[in-house]
Amino acid sequence: MWGEGRRWWRCMGGGLGVGLMVVWVVRVCLILTITLLMLLVSLLLKNRITLQEADASIPVQANVYAFKEALEASVGVSGDSGKSSVKVLPGCPSTPPHLVGEVKVEESVTVKEAEARHGASVKYGGFSWPEHCEARWSVAIIVPYRDREHQVGAFLNHMHPFLQRQQLNYSIYFVEQDGTELFNRARLLNVGFLESHKEGPWDCYAFHDVDMLPENDYHLYHCSAQPRHLAVATSNNKYRSSHGILYHTYYGGACLMGEGHIRKVNGWSNIYWGWGGEDDDMWRRITFADMAVWRYPAHFAKYKMIKHKRQIVNEDRYKILKRNTGRYPYDGLKNLNYTIKTVTRHPLYTHILVDIGSSSAQDDPTNKKFSGHNNKKT
Repeated sequence: MWGEGRRWWRCMGGGLGVGLMVVWVVRVCLILTITLLMLLVSLLLKNRITLQEADASIPVQANVYAFKEALEASVGVSGDSGKSSVKVLPGCPSTPPHLVGEVKVEESVTVKEAEARHGASVKYGGFSWPEHCEARWSVAIIVPYRDREHQVGAFLNHMHPFLQRQQLNYSIYFVEQDGTELFNRARLLNVGFLESHKEGPWDCYAFHDVDMLPENDYHLYHCSAQPRHLAVATSNNKYRSSHGILYHTYYGGACLMGEGHIRKVNGWSNIYWGWGGEDDDMWRRITFADMAVWRYPAHFAKYKMIKHKRQIVNEDRYKILKRNTGRYPYDGLKNLNYTIKTVTRHPLYTHILVDIGSSSAQDDPTNKKFSGHNNKKT
């Protein structure tokens, strides 16, 4: 009897030991499996980040003129083999190495003086790109313009070295309104976008007044996921930030938008003749299109306004602005009419002279009452 009990106990003890061993082996296997899965996920995420960084460091040479000349300059033909070799440049660093921070604005510079200073570093027509690396961003600088000849030299003298230190692939377009009709800044911006786009595509477009000059080159003209207001703090406003409570909807002076942003809001409104209104209208278009305006901190985004003569103000701008809800899908790029008179390549910029019609021929399509004729100087 006692012998049978001992045999039974040993069987039970042995079975229990085997069971415990199986449980231990299963646990070890589970721990090893989980560890391997975690390592695999970690490697995949690391590779994904590396690929994203690599993609970000490889820009697209957007400008067709720049691409053609850069390709011709980089292709060497061997006399022995007859084969060509293309020199591939590394991507420019995310932080440009030659930024200086605050820069002084020279207001009294002629176009000839600017050409003498910067003509060697700029391609004819105002095109420029870094020589030793591929630019991360390509930007078209669009300047609406009329009767501001004394400010053109200062703008070119300031903006070319400013943009070159940021290692951008860019070009500067001056879009001048022909005739004596009231100035329509927004229509000129629409024309500048459409005409410069033909020489792109560009990653983004800077809509820039000729009298607004940035005072810190850490204020990067890089493209953003959302429309970006550039002229945040201006000298004429004592450098008070424009995104304060009183006037946070200000979108004038200078701003930066991608093609997708511009197309989504159908460009700028065509119906603001005389000074004012079109920038507030664009702010509302951006809001209606479920986008947001981004800004750099005011101590970086400081702008010097060059003095100029008083402009004719559109006194009906606020009345027109009140009725802009729902108008933007058909008032803008889609109904823009214009005629290009001349396109002239200068050493530091491309000049586009355009006929954009008259205020009497293009009223608010939703209400004929306000046509922009009620104007005064400011």
